[in-house]
Amino acid sequence: MNSLMNWFKERLEGFPGLSELDPDVRKIVVSIFFCLVMLFLLTANMLPIVSEFMQGEPSPASIASPQNISVLDEERTELRRQLALEGVPDVYEENRDALQISRENFTQAFSYLEDFDVENNREELENRLNEYGVNLEEADFDLLLELETEEIEELYQPGERALEKLYMGPVREGEMEEAEDEIRGFLEEEELEEDRTALLYRFLSASLVPNLRIDQQATAERQEDVLAGVEPVYVNFAQGENIVDEGEIISPVQYAALEEIGLSSLEVGWFQITGTVLFFIILTMVMVFYFKNYLSEIWDANNKLFLVEGLIVIVFFIAWILSFFDFAYIYFLVPVGMLSVLITVLLSTSPAVAATIYVSLLLPLMFDLSFNLAVAAFVSGMVGIFSVAEVNQRSDLVRAGFNISGVLIFTVIMLSFIQPAHTLFDMVLFAGIGALNGILVAILANGLLPYLENIFNLTSAVKLLELSNPNQPLLKRLLVEAPGTYHHSMVVGNLAETAADNIGADALLTRVGAYYHDIGKLKRPYFFTDNQFGGENPHDDINPNLSSLIIKSHVKDGIKMAEEHDLPRSIIDLIEQHQGTNLISYFYQEAVHNDDHTVAAESDFRYEGPKPRSKEAAILMLADVVEAAVRSKNFDKTDPNRIENLIRGLIREKLLENQLDESELTLDDLNTIAESFTTIMTGIYHQRVEYPDDLEEELEEMEGKTDAEGED
Repeated sequence: MNSLMNWFKERLEGFPGLSELDPDVRKIVVSIFFCLVMLFLLTANMLPIVSEFMQGEPSPASIASPQNISVLDEERTELRRQLALEGVPDVYEENRDALQISRENFTQAFSYLEDFDVENNREELENRLNEYGVNLEEADFDLLLELETEEIEELYQPGERALEKLYMGPVREGEMEEAEDEIRGFLEEEELEEDRTALLYRFLSASLVPNLRIDQQATAERQEDVLAGVEPVYVNFAQGENIVDEGEIISPVQYAALEEIGLSSLEVGWFQITGTVLFFIILTMVMVFYFKNYLSEIWDANNKLFLVEGLIVIVFFIAWILSFFDFAYIYFLVPVGMLSVLITVLLSTSPAVAATIYVSLLLPLMFDLSFNLAVAAFVSGMVGIFSVAEVNQRSDLVRAGFNISGVLIFTVIMLSFIQPAHTLFDMVLFAGIGALNGILVAILANGLLPYLENIFNLTSAVKLLELSNPNQPLLKRLLVEAPGTYHHSMVVGNLAETAADNIGADALLTRVGAYYHDIGKLKRPYFFTDNQFGGENPHDDINPNLSSLIIKSHVKDGIKMAEEHDLPRSIIDLIEQHQGTNLISYFYQEAVHNDDHTVAAESDFRYEGPKPRSKEAAILMLADVVEAAVRSKNFDKTDPNRIENLIRGLIREKLLENQLDESELTLDDLNTIAESFTTIMTGIYHQRVEYPDDLEEELEEMEGKTDAEGED
């Protein structure tokens, strides 16, 4: 795994031209790339599908509804309207002149039979009758040729009687066929010959006018009232439900639904995309302002800023993938808690809170501005932050995941209560998704943490706590092969941790750095007084220059061992800087007293540095010097004043030697460090009560005296 992380890190650092750029330029380049990726993920679902959707044609793809929508079914609604209109009766107005008009029409048309010679003027007669709507057939003309004028006149009276009978009842407009049937019946009652009845029927049916005419305005008003009460038919599509399947013929309703979600054609929702871009820019500018002015330690450190940007992209990439699943409320699976947990563990709570709010406000853009998603994302992120604010071991990340699961179960059920349309099964399903989110957070946080630490040169509290375990290979070797150095490192760790905690530095990093600061002594443990235990000193047999070279080499050896064991860069920096450019004064003085003073160049007896560049490194240097000095000095160590004076003198000496110039420690910090060291060292060397050699005899004597006094 380490080789894989190193390979990925090398690829990242070797990105064409990126590593050679100025840090500020690199920040701008990466930030622009971040914005482009984010805008793509936010707007990808708003872009049109390549194939166009056409009503009545097969669908080029299966399309799920991104939200709950209702679409008007125009065909079914129109059918319902027509059925409603069929049951609405017309409103009629009476035509009192209907009988008179019909009689006049009949009389005028029938009189032509008397005026024309049917045999010689048939064509003219036919034209005249057609003007009145009378269409005689061939049989009718044959009959007229047979009838005498008197016989024709006799047919008029039966026809007039039939009209009078008809108009004794209603003759409605729009129901003239029924009226014609009644006329035929009245004529049959006259018991005329069949051919004469047919001739009269043709004249009478053409003469009829209704005595009840439709009142168009009143009828239209009645129809409007009825139509107003007709409910339109809507087809509902739930979020995640397929509107149309691939290859299915697109119906009018499905086409209307596709129009509703903006996919009925290749037109891009430019207004939606523009709004999304503007919202993203505004929110991102707010974040830039906040980080630059209130989180400058992250803004100025590119690796930390890139970590935040990278985790945000990972969350949105996962959300983008989830958006392709046709499942309602799939967005409850977006692992916002992963981002919150990892930023808290690797950086601190403040950037984690800011990033959580940023993500919670942006994510709804990918899921139709879902309020539920914003709430769930914010709640899960904040719970994740609270759960790892004081992380002590890797299992705390798993605990954070379970905490998120528990809170999300409650949250999604609460949100389903707010929308009471959900069934009990829906609530159980949503709760299950919330629980799965926490499990996903635990898996991703544990899996990504070591990679992120290595790629971005960051050290989490989890990693430091693992390194502080005495079972770590280097610490076990130190205990066995250099027990004096091991004990020295433990005491230095206590000194450094207390001082760092009191001045607001990273106490855990300082303590773990102290444990490993002298691991280079494992190469030649007996060349260091920590591990000599009163035996022979190998330095007595070599010249001071070589001794100085051996002593100095423990820093380089420590760096090499740390790199071989993949210790974090922050620990390696402490190993490298814990001696600064200090003078190895003992061997330098030895060299000065040699006969050949030319060998005593002071630079040969100084550590190569660099000087401490952080508060943690400076504290480690001072703790290292103090522990060694107090242990080696031959004076009454039970006197707190003597210890304090020695400690303050040592700190003052390092200050005057300019060893602390690059550490950003203030004089107030140095005073606090001196007080912290004094408290710890006084506790180590405090005066102990001297117990008698034979405690049992002493107790018996005391008991005897007590008994004697009781008898008196």
